[in-house]
Amino acid sequence: MLQKRKFLCLLLCVALLVAMLVTVGCGGDKPEGKVVISSKQFAESLVLAHMAAMLIEHDTDLEADISKIGMGATEMLHPALVEGQIDIYPEYSGTAWMVVLEGDVIHDRQEIYEKTKEAYQDQFKVTCLEPLGFQNTFAIAMPAEVSDELNIKTLSDLAEHHDLTFVGDSTTFTRADVYLGLQETYGIDMKQKVVDTALFYDALADGHGHVTTCFSTDGRLKEYQFVVLEDDKSFFPPYDALYVVRSEILEQFPEIEEALKPLFGSIDEETMIDLNFKVEVENQDPADVAEEYLKSRGLI
Repeated sequence: MLQKRKFLCLLLCVALLVAMLVTVGCGGDKPEGKVVISSKQFAESLVLAHMAAMLIEHDTDLEADISKIGMGATEMLHPALVEGQIDIYPEYSGTAWMVVLEGDVIHDRQEIYEKTKEAYQDQFKVTCLEPLGFQNTFAIAMPAEVSDELNIKTLSDLAEHHDLTFVGDSTTFTRADVYLGLQETYGIDMKQKVVDTALFYDALADGHGHVTTCFSTDGRLKEYQFVVLEDDKSFFPPYDALYVVRSEILEQFPEIEEALKPLFGSIDEETMIDLNFKVEVENQDPADVAEEYLKSRGLI
């Protein structure tokens, strides 16, 4: 009886093994798997994350898990990436270099990218893919009509106008990376008006000032018809947008990078402002905005 039971168990094991082999054999030649996409919580990051998910699903046999999109800030996303909880998210070269790697300020875009790429691979086994083409850096903006009237196109031009008013919050005028640094680099010396951070744009629109700080791809720039002045002495650090990916999953599924390549170097600041405007001002869904953009370029 015991030998019979052993024989039956052996037959069962063989049957299970055969079933597993058949299942694997029916999977096709291409690998199957899932890639977890994540992002920060603001419009731009949400849109870029959905673009990545849609391209991966369209151009590979992989499933894109979007449940972690909108997960949180770099301080949350980076450890999750290193630990393998997520596989890819959109980041910025300046944030990666200065926040994650705690490096000193670098003003050259290519240098900060190359150093970040090397350090991310060496320290975290994370790959920095090619930049997407635009920066979302700190910037100085003013109403287009004022810029045109006074022929102010660059921060050096702005420095010649001491009679204008700079709008900021209480920290704007005491931070070395904002007003104090602009004074040292460009010689800017203007009247100062302190308002709440959320009211910078309204203050300029209502005529209470002429210049304020912003992020260079803010969708509200389009809403208020403000222009970003050229940082002609490269005072603000570079913040090139790019995707960071676990190197292990890229080795397993190299088609991920191939799927994302059409985005490399192809999105400029004006385009990203338009996309952010649709989410931030028109309250469109980030996934819908991403899909519309990719379809407009014939990518999906």
